[in-house]
Amino acid sequence: MTEATAGEFTLSAPLTPLSRITEKAPLVLKPETPCGEAVKLFSKSGEKHATRACIRGGDGTFAGVVCLHDCLRHQVDDPVSSFARKNIPLARTDRTAESVAHQMVEDQIEFMPVVDQDNRLVGAVEGARAARFVVDTLQEDAEVFVGLSGTVNDDYFEHSVWSDFRRRFPWVLGLAIAGLAAGYVVHIYESALDALVILALYMPMVADTGGNVGTQSASLVTRVLTTGSIRWAEAGTIMWREMRVSLLMAAMLFAFAFLKVVLISNAADVPEGLTLEGIGLAIAVALAAQVVSATLIGALLPLGAIAVKQDPAVVSGPALTTIVDLTGLLLYFTITTMMLGIVVVHQ
Repeated sequence: MTEATAGEFTLSAPLTPLSRITEKAPLVLKPETPCGEAVKLFSKSGEKHATRACIRGGDGTFAGVVCLHDCLRHQVDDPVSSFARKNIPLARTDRTAESVAHQMVEDQIEFMPVVDQDNRLVGAVEGARAARFVVDTLQEDAEVFVGLSGTVNDDYFEHSVWSDFRRRFPWVLGLAIAGLAAGYVVHIYESALDALVILALYMPMVADTGGNVGTQSASLVTRVLTTGSIRWAEAGTIMWREMRVSLLMAAMLFAFAFLKVVLISNAADVPEGLTLEGIGLAIAVALAAQVVSATLIGALLPLGAIAVKQDPAVVSGPALTTIVDLTGLLLYFTITTMMLGIVVVHQ
């Protein structure tokens, strides 16, 4: 249990088990898996934007982590165990989600395998998911301090199980359908990924950045709504403010993405007729567009939920990730294929 004191209020909340943020079925490879086969498994993985895989030995123990980028740099017959990263931070199953998430955010760890006391692989925690858990936790704390003092009524216990189900399932069902649409977008642009593998390497950066800025924007707007310190006439002011902030962030991340592609990427992977600078420009433009789009979506969702008399916590959280993923993939592939002149072959 953790306790926090604010004035005359003493708050207590149980710690969250690590399983809350653990992906139970990450991409797993055998030590002897050759690079060529590993790349195919990465492309066929059911995990969205998978760029890392865990290696599991015959006895089920953890044997290292490999990245898609490393597999692309080695010979197709090289076993993944020959270049696997073994000295990386691990999370034991007896740790809490709070401790692991804060460690990953503070140390900027993007991927952390989870093992049991016998060093057997249990799952993995993605950096983006850990960051969102930290943001959500902070938001919950803010709501306790400023929202549960009488300004907001929580009708959770006023709903029966059936009525609670009825208010939740339309959003969950709709977002599940939208999730299928995101997978279809990747399928449509599969020929573009085959023509230019480097596009796959930067999909996670664009997707994670969109999710992070969208979550940040939604959290800030929800906090303002929770405190009751704005009037509906100020909704336009909020959107205009978020637009200007998103443009500043987009400019900064545009420069970062362009320099990252030009300075870090391997020019040998670039097909004839294209340049590393041109690819970097296309990816940077797509990232900037995603930042602006995700920020505005993050701000609009809680405002829209209030407008239609829905609970922002029920609508904004589940909808944000799905909508940002879908719009981000569409922006990324549309912009990069147009700017680079890649012909998309529909299969």
